[in-house]
Amino acid sequence: MVSTIKHYVTVASCWARLAVQRQLEYPLFLFSWLLMIPIQYFSGIWMLKIIVDRFQALNGWDFPQLTFLYGLGLISHGIFVVFFINTWSIDHMVINGGFDRLLLRPMNVFFQLVASYVNFIGLIDCIPGVIIFLYGAEIAGFDWTLANIGKLILVLIGGILIRAALFTSLGTIAFWTKRNGSMVGFALTMLERATMYPLSMYPYFLQALFTFIIPIGFISFYPAAEFLNADSGGLDLPLSFALWTPLVGVICFLIAGGIFKFGMKNYESAGS
Repeated sequence: MVSTIKHYVTVASCWARLAVQRQLEYPLFLFSWLLMIPIQYFSGIWMLKIIVDRFQALNGWDFPQLTFLYGLGLISHGIFVVFFINTWSIDHMVINGGFDRLLLRPMNVFFQLVASYVNFIGLIDCIPGVIIFLYGAEIAGFDWTLANIGKLILVLIGGILIRAALFTSLGTIAFWTKRNGSMVGFALTMLERATMYPLSMYPYFLQALFTFIIPIGFISFYPAAEFLNADSGGLDLPLSFALWTPLVGVICFLIAGGIFKFGMKNYESAGS
């Protein structure tokens, strides 16, 4: 068991080193990404500032609370794109035969899918997320106690797992349809909107959908509501939201793993 784990860690480390080397071959691309991503995210928080200043708080959430909410979602997104970005492109691997290579190797297929490409450039997504979150935490009065820091770490882990579960499940659809790029794009837009604004401002149907069916409300909204004592839309759970998030993340990830295994049984090579 120990030797197997050591082998997997060694292989993952080798793949990560190769992925970083490949991405550093094009410094101008890295520079352009370093320029564009912060502009995109900082413009998002600037738009929230304009909306709140010109109109009113969003369902009781003021600008400091919205900044905290937005930054929390961005951090989990940034870490997700570092380690799980390959779940976005399963359809491409199915069509060009790349998935066949995963099946031929004597290792877990999902491990290969995830570990074969560590998106080093994705760390750039984390930079504005951390800055926005720390700024939001400061102006919203977040209490940096050891308990809250521990809960925050659990929330980030759970948020990453929820994101990974969603895109793994969507990626599995490619085993039947060969193409699912439009669904991945739609999911990215849905996640951006649902983690940027308070979930309580949406109709009840969407609140229920994003809580019990596609539980992306646990990525940032419900934990942020708990941390800041803000309006959570009336949902009452026996445990704190910050503790529910990692639990929901693990459950979703296990379900997505089962869907992935079922999908592989129906996989047919795209051929030549």
